[in-house]
Formats: sequence, C-alpha cells, structure tokens
Amino acid sequence: MPRPKQSGSSPSYSSGQAHYVLDRLIAERRISPGEVSRYVSEMGREISDLEAKLQRLREAHGGGYSAGAGASAEAPVRRGPGRPPGRRPGPGRPPGRPGRPPGRPPGRPPGRPPASQGAGAAAPAKGGARRGRKRSAITPEQLASRQLQGRYLALVRQFPAARRASFAKTAKEKGREAAIREMQDSLKK
Repeated sequence: MPRPKQSGSSPSYSSGQAHYVLDRLIAERRISPGEVSRYVSEMGREISDLEAKLQRLREAHGGGYSAGAGASAEAPVRRGPGRPPGRRPGPGRPPGRPGRPPGRPPGRPPGRPPASQGAGAAAPAKGGARRGRKRSAITPEQLASRQLQGRYLALVRQFPAARRASFAKTAKEKGREAAIREMQDSLKK
C-alpha cells in the first residue's frame, strides 16, 4: 500500500492514543477489523522480507561482516491462510487494491448483515436485538404498560425534582393514570 509523502517528521503517538484512533476508525467504518487483522498478520511477512534482504546485503558485502547480537537463526514467521496481499487481481477485478471496487469505502455497509449470517439472512431489527438472542413477543398488556410508562416519564421530566416526588407518590398509591392526569392538569394551569 503506497504511503503518502509527509512533509517533515511524523508525530509520535502514545500506544493509548494509537489505540483510541484505531477504535474511532473502526467505529466510523473507515477501516474494518479485517483490515486491521490483515495488517497485523503482514508484520511477520514483512519481518521475513527484511531479514532476507539483510541476508542478501550481508552476502553481497562479503565474509568480513559479523552479524553480531542482532542476527537471529530463527525460522521465518509463517503467514496465515489465504491469498497474500498484492497478488494480481482475479477476473473482473480492476487492478489496484485487491478485493474492493475503486471508490468503495472499507468495511461492511450500514444495514447489511455480517457475512457470518449468510446471504439469505435478514438484517436484525432496529431495536438493538443482538445476534444469537431470541426476542420474545410482548403481550398486549406489556405494550400498554410500556406506553403508559412512556407517557408518565415524558410528563414527569417537565417538572423540577422537588415536585416529582409527589407525582411518584400518586402513581404508587392511585396508579400511573391518576398521576398522568394530575401532571396534565398541573401543566395546563
């Protein structure tokens, strides 16, 4: 991936700052978690490439160079499964960045289900239902109670904290309907 030229020295960031920026980029879908994983997995390959280049330089320099403490006799780090990045594009793909049409932002588009849900799966409902958890249907009584609670909360927020206690007492003793009527009457005055 070509990097843009930077004028001057690049700023140094703490690990906490770098972690925050990476989290923000993932949250804003400017970079996908898959891309982050790919970059991390490329580190081993890049180290192997640099070690191979260093070895060729040592051989070209001649036998008089001693490797010193920095040389390691470890086996090169193996790359994970999958096609290595930078390979030629497949049929129907434009040259350049593999796997993504030009102009398309990284990551999964909003509203699309993750690949793990399969092609035929529908997007989860916009109620925050989590994948893997089954949502149980609510009864008409529960729905009515929730709507009544919503009306109660919407009204009670319009009063200062000192007056809210009296409405809570009314709701507890006489019911939320009575408290709602009382609040509506207070607001009309």
